[in-house]
Amino acid sequence: MSPSSQKSQPNLAAAIGARVTVRLHEATGGFRDIVGILQRCGDGVNELLNSKGQTISFSEDEIAIWREIKALPDRAGTGAPLSLRIQELEHLSDLTWPADEIEEIGKWRLRISDGFTMRANSVLPTGAAPFGEPNLDIEKAVDEVVKIYQQKGLTPTFTLPLPLYEELDNFLGDIGWGVKVGAEYLVNDIPDNLDLESADFKIVISTEPTLEWLEVQSDHQLERIMRNYPARYAQIKFQNKTIAIGRIATFGKWSLATRVFVNPEFRGKGIGALLMRALMAAASEQGATKIGLQVDSENGAGLALYKSMGFRFHHFYNYRVLSDVSK
Repeated sequence: MSPSSQKSQPNLAAAIGARVTVRLHEATGGFRDIVGILQRCGDGVNELLNSKGQTISFSEDEIAIWREIKALPDRAGTGAPLSLRIQELEHLSDLTWPADEIEEIGKWRLRISDGFTMRANSVLPTGAAPFGEPNLDIEKAVDEVVKIYQQKGLTPTFTLPLPLYEELDNFLGDIGWGVKVGAEYLVNDIPDNLDLESADFKIVISTEPTLEWLEVQSDHQLERIMRNYPARYAQIKFQNKTIAIGRIATFGKWSLATRVFVNPEFRGKGIGALLMRALMAAASEQGATKIGLQVDSENGAGLALYKSMGFRFHHFYNYRVLSDVSK
């Protein structure tokens, strides 16, 4: 490499430890490209480690051009195939809102609690499409679900992430299971800077649901489930009265917001956005960089608020219940 071309090259040594692609001159003419983590640079010897674990040595004189490969941003709701991302988010929901009891039919998780929340009292398929891999014939597996839930005094219910389990959803619909609720799963990246300043409203964050927090939505019967996984509880107060609440639980880089509520008298005043920023800030302190939440598909005001804050649609799901519970 001539002195002039050497000067035009950026400093390779500054990229030690980074992933780089290097184009090398071949002795017989032409070029070859190598890609890997730059391990060593200097004293006439450069080395990188490729994806096969092989160390490749090359001299500075061989370099035609090189560049550092910048990692793509780890944005919420991107990366892996959709089916795997759906399973990741549904696992987050299942983990952070844990049922009292779990029974299994193959890879169907039968979540059993006291009946006060559908997520903790429904079947979540977790295996491969189309039916989630029960270890029985589909008709027999559904009959077993009905028997188990009715023995517990519960309405047989499925949580069906779509489009992953669309065939199972259609099958249940064809045999008389009705849609109780349809919901959208939204995701967002937690911003680095969250404006929590407010002259009129006070934000209170706690590590457990206080009596005042529980009373806002009469959530006393959900307290046990909520305490089964560590979470942060936000309150927005106006003149010492709680006017908005929410819960956020974190697992790894993900967080999940639930029980989000704003007093109807204070809606349209920016309280919902302030509450969400407070929840995201609390999750960020726990190491989360991404947030998910579920919204009833008929909650137009809620969907509009979240989407105005940058939340994006990820997937849809149905709660299907057995219409004839005497079956």
